[in-house]
Amino acid sequence: MIDSHCHLTDSRYDNLNEIIDSFKADGLESVITIGYDSASSMQAMKLSEINERVYFSAGIHPSEIDHEESLDVIKELLKHKKNVALGEVGLEYHYEDSPDHNKQKEWFVNQLDLAIEAHKPVVIHSRDCDGDILPILKSYAKKLMWGCEIHCFSSSEEIAKEYVKLGFFIAFGGAITFKNARKDNVIRAVPDELLFAETDAPYLTPVPQRGELNYPKYVRHVIEKLALVRGSTFEEIERLTSLNAKKFFGI
Repeated sequence: MIDSHCHLTDSRYDNLNEIIDSFKADGLESVITIGYDSASSMQAMKLSEINERVYFSAGIHPSEIDHEESLDVIKELLKHKKNVALGEVGLEYHYEDSPDHNKQKEWFVNQLDLAIEAHKPVVIHSRDCDGDILPILKSYAKKLMWGCEIHCFSSSEEIAKEYVKLGFFIAFGGAITFKNARKDNVIRAVPDELLFAETDAPYLTPVPQRGELNYPKYVRHVIEKLALVRGSTFEEIERLTSLNAKKFFGI
């Protein structure tokens, strides 16, 4: 299994070394730990250096832009041998951590430009912002030659189909296991070759572990749900999501 999106730098992981050391026993081939600001991106880089199964991304999440002065740290981290993407970057309109939407869009497009310059794929955060983010991504689609992934997809089937037309990967996490998810049609709308599985750990813990801290090993439950909805087997969904992650991240 590959967990294509988690946050190992989260302070709630007080037994982080134990968690990482157990990846092989947990059936995890690789884990991508995602940066959300310059500090967490630096921490993610350091984690990748001490375990061969850990890779990292670097980027400034839209909720963190008011705490950042420049993209200089991110630009340097993209040169690291175990950096596999820029992200997570995008727009966040659900929470008002950064209420200036124009500023969010400015930071977003600047980071898209940085990914293009660095020849890196992009991990996208998109929440309650389809009207703004989709036109931006459509305008950039042909320039994002190294790939684009919509992380923790939460929009409609229609929006999913728009991203599929662009050749973007779509990732599903623990939220699809919740009773009120209602995402079966969306899950079925994504072709095999564009499907990702992730945890977003420590957030969005899947059923049956919901209510606990989330861990990369729980990507198993996401894969099980994807297989159920798509009328497939765990083994087949595990195989194709791992192959897709390897292709996208170059690992």
